[in-house]
Parts: sequence; structure tokens; C-alpha cells
Amino acid sequence: MSILVVGAGFTGSVLCRRLRSIPGLTVTVWEKSRGAGGRQSTKRDGDHSCDIGAQYLTYRHSDTAFRPYLDELRVTNVVQTLSKDQIVNAPARYDGEDITHYVARNGMNSTSKYFMSGTHVHYSNKVARLLKKDNNQIEVTNTDGRTATFDAVVFTIPAPQLLEIDMEIPNEERDKISGITFTPRFTLMLVYEDTPPFDWTVKYHDNSIVRCMVWDNVKRNKGTEPTLLVHCQALYAVKNIDIKTKEEAGKELLAAVHEIYPELPEPIKVIPHFWRYGQVYKPYPGTPGFIELGSDPLVLAGGDSFFAMSNLQACARGAELLEGRIRKRFGVPVESDK
Repeated sequence: MSILVVGAGFTGSVLCRRLRSIPGLTVTVWEKSRGAGGRQSTKRDGDHSCDIGAQYLTYRHSDTAFRPYLDELRVTNVVQTLSKDQIVNAPARYDGEDITHYVARNGMNSTSKYFMSGTHVHYSNKVARLLKKDNNQIEVTNTDGRTATFDAVVFTIPAPQLLEIDMEIPNEERDKISGITFTPRFTLMLVYEDTPPFDWTVKYHDNSIVRCMVWDNVKRNKGTEPTLLVHCQALYAVKNIDIKTKEEAGKELLAAVHEIYPELPEPIKVIPHFWRYGQVYKPYPGTPGFIELGSDPLVLAGGDSFFAMSNLQACARGAELLEGRIRKRFGVPVESDK
């Protein structure tokens, strides 16, 4: 049996880990980007690196379902605690006695890399077409025209991207997927030779352009040049999504940073990024966790598009649901949660 997982974000990586225990199953991952992590991406430029998507993991102590994943990441030193004292003006949902924050020592994408370890991953490999074959297998073609055949395909990408692929999607499902929306984000990575000291690591702002700033090198205890990550306000991104390029938005973000902190020098590196699919805003109706686009052969789609919120907990739960459906399809007993 062979399964293609499309997307190397947290849902795809946890799914790969959970499928590893199924005997006789070969799992392959196609990821359109150059690295793992999805929206937990870590940008690397020469000797510098910076988380340009999710900045930290927020864990509620009552969330017993996610605890095993977190414990494994902690024991293996993939993540470390981020003190609440390092976060200034945190939104209420990120604060409280029952909450602990964690950062990834080697970048947030290392959490996906950890769970995906041992899986054959093809990067820079974007799906262009799915074609059902007479033997109930699926021929998958990438944008370079290369093909491969699988017994099942599981999409863990933002659901709106499914509509860009040449594949059979029932009209009713196509309409529901069309209704899924995400909030976009512009981000900016700034590297400095040196900076004045600051008494915060993460700080949220009410500026019309800037929402959050993070000293990435301090957050991860890296002894490198000061590296600042700037997240824009959601409304700014929505207003400018089809108006400004990431470079144009980057210039406005940089100007806003200098307005807020005029003592900062000019950066030696300025790297803008745009996230078209930041966090889910309007999910799939009913938030079922995943949907089935085909049963024979099996084609599934899951991830945070099918949950009320975009967080690692939803991604992990989505992976569990997808695993259950795959086991049922291939007649493999469902194991208790790990």
C-alpha cells in the first residue's frame, strides 16, 4: 500500500508519524516549498535564520490530547519554555495561569521535521493533477510533468489550494471549499549588526501596520546578530493583499518599526514575506476535521481548514482523524492514541 501526503506542515508531519506503525504501508510526502513546516516556516539566509510564521506554541494545561506530542518535543529538546515575562501586551487568549508557551530551539519548522523524520519527502514538488486509474490507483502529476502512482492521497494543505489542482471534486464540496477563507499576513525579517538593549522578547502593538515584533535570536537563545521579526496587522494585510507586493509592504513595515523605535539602526538585511493563508478565518462548514473527496481510491483533505482555529492542537487532531479513516479504508485496526 502506498500513500501520498501532500504538505509538510504540522498536520502532514504528525500524520506521517502516526502512519509509520501500519505494516506494509509506504508513505511519501510532496511539499511545494523548499522546506518543511508550512506556516511554521523558518527562513534561513546565510548565517542567519528566523521564524517567519508561527512564533511560539501556546499550550493549555487542560489539553490532555496534545500533551503526548508536547512531551515528546520537550524530552527530545526540540522545544523549550518561553517565559511569560518575555511577552509584552499579549492578547488575553495567550495569557493565564493554565498556559505555558514554548519555542523551538532550531526554528519552529523543526517540530514538523521531528515528526516527519524517516519519511521520504520530496521538496519543491507541487501537485498539478490527480487522475484515477483503472486499477483503482491514483496517478499524481507535479507541475514539472513528472508522475507517480499511489493507492491513496491525503491533502494537508490550506483547502483553497485544492481548487488550483486538476482533479475531480464534487460540486457540493467545491462550493464549500470555495467558502473557506484565511487571514493573510505580511512579515518582515530584519537583521542588525548591533542594537540597543530591549526589555522584551515578544511585544504586541496597536500600531495601524505593526501587530507584533519578536527578537528571534533572543527567543531561541541564539548567539547571532540581533534578528527582529515583524508581523503586520491582519486588517492591513487584508486591505493590501492584492494591492501591494511583499517588497512594498516590507518598506511600510520597516518605516513603522522606525517610527515606534527610532533608536534602532538601519538593518543589514531586510527580507519580506507574504502569507496568503495565515490563519483560518472562515473554516469548512461544521468543522469536521477532514473531508473525503474520493473513496475508491481514497482521497482525503484535512488540516486547520476543517477546524475552528489554526493551531498545532487542531493540526494534530486532524492528523489523528485522517489516520483513523486510512486505517478503516485498508482494514487496519485503530490503535489507541500515542
